Amino acid sequence: MIRPGGGEPEDEARLRRYLLALVQRRAAPVHVAVAFNAVYFGFDTQTAGYAGGPLDIGDFPSVALGDDMAALPVGAMINVRTGGDLLPAEIVYKEGAHEALGLEGDLPGWLSGAPAGAQGPDWVDGAKAVSLRERLVFDADAFGPGLAASDTRLQRLRRRGIIDAHGSLVVNSVYDRSGDGLPESDLDDTSYYLRYLMTRGRDQLDSSLAPMPLPLMLPPGATQQDKEAGLRNLVNVVRRALLSLPEIRLWGEYAFTRASMADLLDDGGPLGRDALETLARSVARGAAPTASRRTAVRRRPVYTALGPALCSMPGAAALMRGTVYPSVVLHANAVLMDYVQGEADEKTGLLPTGVRVALDDRWQGGGVWRAEHSGGDAASEVPRGLSEEPAGQGWAECRELRARAAAVVAPEPGAAYPVMLWSDEPDLGEPVQVDDAPDRREWQQPLRARQLEGGYLPMPPAVTTGQGSAGLEGRAPHGGSLLRPGPDVIFRLEHHGHPSSVQRVRMDEEGRLVGLRWPSTCFPGILLDLVWRRGSRTVEARTAALLPQRTVDGESIEHRYDQRVHTRDTAWRQPSDDTPGGRTRWLVMSAVRRFGLLDVIGRAMLARELLAPALPLVMPDAPESPTADRVGAAVVELLDIGALTRVHGSWGDGGRPCYPARLGEKVVELLCYTPRVVEGRPRGHGEAEDGTSPVRSKAVHHVPGFLRYIGHLGYEASPEQRRLFRQDFLKFGLVGSPELPLGYTYVRPHQRGS
Repeated sequence: MIRPGGGEPEDEARLRRYLLALVQRRAAPVHVAVAFNAVYFGFDTQTAGYAGGPLDIGDFPSVALGDDMAALPVGAMINVRTGGDLLPAEIVYKEGAHEALGLEGDLPGWLSGAPAGAQGPDWVDGAKAVSLRERLVFDADAFGPGLAASDTRLQRLRRRGIIDAHGSLVVNSVYDRSGDGLPESDLDDTSYYLRYLMTRGRDQLDSSLAPMPLPLMLPPGATQQDKEAGLRNLVNVVRRALLSLPEIRLWGEYAFTRASMADLLDDGGPLGRDALETLARSVARGAAPTASRRTAVRRRPVYTALGPALCSMPGAAALMRGTVYPSVVLHANAVLMDYVQGEADEKTGLLPTGVRVALDDRWQGGGVWRAEHSGGDAASEVPRGLSEEPAGQGWAECRELRARAAAVVAPEPGAAYPVMLWSDEPDLGEPVQVDDAPDRREWQQPLRARQLEGGYLPMPPAVTTGQGSAGLEGRAPHGGSLLRPGPDVIFRLEHHGHPSSVQRVRMDEEGRLVGLRWPSTCFPGILLDLVWRRGSRTVEARTAALLPQRTVDGESIEHRYDQRVHTRDTAWRQPSDDTPGGRTRWLVMSAVRRFGLLDVIGRAMLARELLAPALPLVMPDAPESPTADRVGAAVVELLDIGALTRVHGSWGDGGRPCYPARLGEKVVELLCYTPRVVEGRPRGHGEAEDGTSPVRSKAVHHVPGFLRYIGHLGYEASPEQRRLFRQDFLKFGLVGSPELPLGYTYVRPHQRGS
C-alpha cells in the first residue's frame, strides 16, 4: 500500500505495474480518482472488480436518470435505481450536458468555458447553490460478474427509461459554495472527489475493511488538516505514477493506453481513424471563410462539442453506449489535438487554411473546440491551440463585449422597428464543396421544395462558369471543360433504398438542370452528394441513409437531410383542421417557420411583434386575414401545448432580431419552433435485444384505438375524428371526458400486419 510521502523504489515499481494493468483491464479510460479507488479499496485486475472488497453497496447513494441531486464526483460509488434489485456501479466519467448543446455538437459561444451559474452570455446567477446538467457514465462491471449488468439488461433499462440512449445517467447536479465562497463546481474533478471523500464519503474512506485505511497511515493525534493533506498526497502519488508510464497517455485526468488508441484508429468502422480525422478536419473547416453569390466572406469563431458531434456521425450513435462513450470521446480529443499540433504553424498556431483551432472547454459536451479564421492578420493575434489547457475564449469574449456595452444606446421604448423577415437564410441550400480533384468536382446540397415541384436542380457556378461559390473555389483550366447550356445532360441518381435512375435532361441559361423527375420519396431538405467530371455532360447524385433514422414532427425520415431546409420548406403543408381556429394556428406556425431566424438544428425564431406583418405573406391570396384577437388566442394555445416556446433575443443592426441576445441591445421576445425529433425507427419498427432489426411477423394483429399528438405541427383534430372519438368513448365505456384534448387526434381501432 502506498503511503503519504512516497515509498521505496520497489514499492513504486510495483505501483506502476499495478496501474498499467488497471488501465489495460478497465473498460473505460481511468480517471485519477478511479485509479485511487482501485489502489485504496483493492480493485482486482484479474477478476476486474471490487468483488469481495471493503465496500458496502447498501450505503452507496441512489441515482436515476433525470434526478435533481447533490453533485457526485468521478470515482463515487452509486446504486442505479432500477425498480428492482440493486445495480451498484462506479462513476468513471462525467461531462456537461447543457440544454443548449445541439445534436451535431453546435453550441452558443458563451457556453464554452462559462463559469458555474452562467445562464446566458451576460448573466451569472449568484445563488448559493448551482445546478448543472451533467452526463454520468458508470461501470456496473466494477463489482464483479455476479452483480454486473449484462448487455441485455442494459438494453432493457434503456427501453424503460432507467438510463438514456447512450447507457448513461443525465442528471441535474447541485453544487454548493465552499467556505471561501467559491462554487464547488469550479473545482476540477479530482479536487472535488477529495472534498467528497472528506465529507459525504468519509465513512467509505475511514472503513476499517480497507487494505490500509487512511487513519492508520497517520500518526496519533493527526488533525483534520493532516488528514486532508495525507489524502491529497496519496492521490498525487497515484497521479505521478500514471504520468511516469510510457505506455499510457493522459487526456486531462483520464488515462488510457497508447495501444488502445492505436486499436481504435486501426478500426475501419464508423469510429476509426478515417472518421475521427474527418471530424478533425470538419471542426477546422467550419470557421473557414465562405462566399456565395449573395454573401460576403464571414469571419466568426465556431464552437464544436465533440460528444454530440461524434454521436451524429453515420453509424456512430449505436456504438456510443456505456463505457464506450468516454473511450471514444477522450480518444477523439487526443486525435484532434495531435492533428492541430501536427498541422499548425508553431509560431502562429494557424493551420494551412488560416484557421486556428484550440481546446476551449474540457468539460462541456465532452470537450469544446474553438475554430476561428485569422483573416490574414495572424501576426496581431496571440498564438493559441497548441496547448492541452482549455482557453475559455467563448466566455471571455462575452466579458470583452461587456466592456463595450456601455457605448451602445438602446432604442427608445415603443420605437418602431423596420420589418425584416427571413424568407431564406443567405446560404440556405447553397452547395458546399466536399472535394476538389484536378479532374472533377464533388459537392453537397439539399433539395429545396421549389426544386422538387419545378423539376430542376441548380448547378454551382464552379461547374458552369468556373467561378467559386459557397466553398467551391477555383477556376476550370479552360472554358471547354465546363458544363454549358444545352440538351443531352445525363443525370444519374442513386437513391438509397430505391432503384437507381438515369435521366436525359437539359441545362438552361441560368445554369439549372431542368426536366428532372424526382422520386416521390425525395423530400424538402434531403441531401444530395453530387459529382461532375471536367469535360463531361454527366452529373451523378446520390442520397445516403440517416443512421439512426428519425421521426421529425411525426414524419419518418430515413435519409440524411438539412434540418434548416426541412423546417423552411415543409412549413406550407395544409392543416387538417379547417375551422377558423385551426387555420389561424396553422398560419402562426407557418409564419414562424417560414420567416423566423433559423439556427443549425432547424429551430425557427420570430419576434412576437413581427408576427402580424408576416401572416399575410404566408397566404397572400387569402380572402381575409385573421383578427388580432384570434391570432393572440392561437399563440396562447400553441404555447400551452408546447408547439411553440418563448425565448429571448435582442434587436440587432438594421432592426433584425438576434439570438442569443447581445449585450447592450434591447431584449425582444421570440416565438420559437423546435422540430420534435425522435431518434430511432418510427413506431412499429423496434430493435431486437441485440440491436438488430427483428424479422417482421406476417400475422395480422389488432391495434386498439389511441390518441396521437399533432399539436406540435400546428394541427387540430378534424370534426370527423372528434365525432368518432365521442362515438367510441361511449361504445367502449371509457372513463373521463368524451372530448378530445387540445392538440390530439384520434386513431380508431384497426388491424395491422401483412
